[in-house]
Amino acid sequence: PASKHERRPLAEEFEMLGSFYSSDQLQKDLPSRCGTFRAQVRIPESGLLLCAGENGGQQHRLQFLPRLVLDFQLPSGYPEADGRPSFGLSCSWLSRQQLVAIGNRLVELAAERAAEPVLWFWFEFLERELWDFLQLGDELRFGADWRQIDSTSPDDEDALGFKLELPGRTAREVELEILAVDAYEREMQFKRAVHDCPVCATLTPGHRCTRFRHCGHVFCNSCVAAAFRALLEADRPDRLGCLQCKPSLVRRLLSTEEFSRYEQSLLKLSLKRMSDVQTCPRCSVSVITEDRRSSCLGQCAHCYYAFCIQCREPYHGENCKGPIEVVRAAAAAAAAAAAAANEAAQQDRREGGLQRALAGLNQEYAIQDASLEVLDFQVDDAKSCPACFAYIE
Repeated sequence: PASKHERRPLAEEFEMLGSFYSSDQLQKDLPSRCGTFRAQVRIPESGLLLCAGENGGQQHRLQFLPRLVLDFQLPSGYPEADGRPSFGLSCSWLSRQQLVAIGNRLVELAAERAAEPVLWFWFEFLERELWDFLQLGDELRFGADWRQIDSTSPDDEDALGFKLELPGRTAREVELEILAVDAYEREMQFKRAVHDCPVCATLTPGHRCTRFRHCGHVFCNSCVAAAFRALLEADRPDRLGCLQCKPSLVRRLLSTEEFSRYEQSLLKLSLKRMSDVQTCPRCSVSVITEDRRSSCLGQCAHCYYAFCIQCREPYHGENCKGPIEVVRAAAAAAAAAAAAANEAAQQDRREGGLQRALAGLNQEYAIQDASLEVLDFQVDDAKSCPACFAYIE
């Protein structure tokens, strides 16, 4: 561990570096005089084209690459004392030969600044100058033999003065890692940024925004949620998607004239569902009107025609008994008539049942009377025949 006197200049350098780099990019241990720097290598501003797959047939535009890792150990008495820092390099997408060239350049930078802090110059070289130093261009390709062991073997690391670590991965595995890292870094960059929502015109942090991947348009989550709810309430789930893009599939399949008619139909449907929008009876221009409950007046801003929004006739004052009220009254009258007819039918059924019950009782009583008369005849006026027992007078 470094003494208190040795820690002072190193602590100042670590503090300065900590103000430029985040904790996930630079980890440092002051007592042990060591640390790890994860360099985000700057690629061309126009972007980098990854030619992946067999013969480079799959092309992807990149903005980020996996980080180059630098592990460093500073000598006792750094930076005044003699002795250069020791370090190791690791990167998944660079070849061994390229890493050797980078390590040699770091050794040169340390020698050029003997007895001076060197970490800042190392970090700047790895992030800002590395791409041009290696002359990588604007395309990245990985052949089957891209990481063959060259003349520099692991046994030569003592002669080099630094260590190299090369993950044992195939070209395809490296390509997949690059694509995953690029997608993750883009998402993190989006969440850290502030975006202007074109719907509500407010600046919103990225972690509270939605970006549609097929077009890149960005809206705040509140506006997207409100639009989706309105579409679901209107029973239009087919319209869920970007709030700014037009339906690409419809545009691709229909001609220009047909697509124009499609847009006009959507507009008419949307206006029809708006309670405060009417169509002028004279020129067919959409007119924004007041609530029906407060006024019946509609006035076209195009032809200045004043009309009644209830019956669509020239405006004739409030309390119009237009088609809407007529239909409602007719519907109410029909409902009342149907209810009365139903009640009458039920009453008839009740009365008819009572009459049938009375008729049955009367018939039963008549049968009983006839039986009683026969019995009276048998008792008073008839005698039983001795041979056949039949009643005779």
